[in-house]
Amino acid sequence: MPFIAVLAVILFSGLKPEPVPQVFEQQDKLHHLLGFAALMFTLRLAFPRWRLFWAVLASLSAALAIEIAQGLQPHRTASAGDMLANTLGVLLGWGCAQLAYFWYLRSGAARQETGEPDVVSLESLSQS
Repeated sequence: MPFIAVLAVILFSGLKPEPVPQVFEQQDKLHHLLGFAALMFTLRLAFPRWRLFWAVLASLSAALAIEIAQGLQPHRTASAGDMLANTLGVLLGWGCAQLAYFWYLRSGAARQETGEPDVVSLESLSQS
């Protein structure tokens, strides 16, 4: 569900006729970066078995399609800078998803779900 929500927000804000008002210069690049980071992160949560190649391809294809659609609208423009921010966002989202996965594995939650016993170190055995 988070993936669908993030995708809907990106599509709505990226395809509406008027761009989002900016408080500071190049604010839209920050929106692109964070939006596509969130998209990639939630895509990895929604489809954990997808190979990285397909997840990146799907995210960048959505980014390119939105940029092309913006170029076809009268009050919007397609931008290489926006596409670069989208790409960096996808990479940031992938990195955050990897960190979250490693944290999950280290937390012991994965072992509890599968019923595997916790690993006991030799130090803890000698102290008991």
